Amino acid sequence: MAAPAPLLALALALAAGGPGGAPPVPVAPSRQGTLDARREAIAQELLRIGGALQREIEAGDVGAVLARVPAEGLRCAGQVVPRARVERDLRESSRWLHQTLFGAPEGAGGGAPASLRAFLARAKEVAVMVSFRRDPRAGPVGRPCLEFRARDLVNPAPPFCFEKQGKRWWLTESLYPCG
Repeated sequence: MAAPAPLLALALALAAGGPGGAPPVPVAPSRQGTLDARREAIAQELLRIGGALQREIEAGDVGAVLARVPAEGLRCAGQVVPRARVERDLRESSRWLHQTLFGAPEGAGGGAPASLRAFLARAKEVAVMVSFRRDPRAGPVGRPCLEFRARDLVNPAPPFCFEKQGKRWWLTESLYPCG
């Protein structure tokens, strides 16, 4: 009868955590589970931002995109593009950044869309994908970025990467070809 003793000890330990007994010891969630939960919450926030960003780009609302650029500007390969330059590059139709995001509504000769706005206009269904990139400034969660995708179309725009400052998500980088 010596074999059941561990089972009895386990049953007593479990019973002690019930009413009138010692409080149960909380089990910490796994680190990966916590990380996944944080990423899921961030992804949900960015999906909402992605929907708004899609409507703003479709409407040609340069000011709305600019409102997501922080006062210090955007990081680009270890340097910073000042906000004033980002504003000029977004507002002037001859600039690469404006052309890439807001350019002509159709690609020349029906080819690939030349701008994100043209991509959004032409796509039958658009998916917003959120990914997390390694970035020491973002900690273990990573830098959240969103991209617009559609079957059989190539999006000419770079991904939109964000960081949260206070209660607001700001663009951080990736609007320029920095690499």
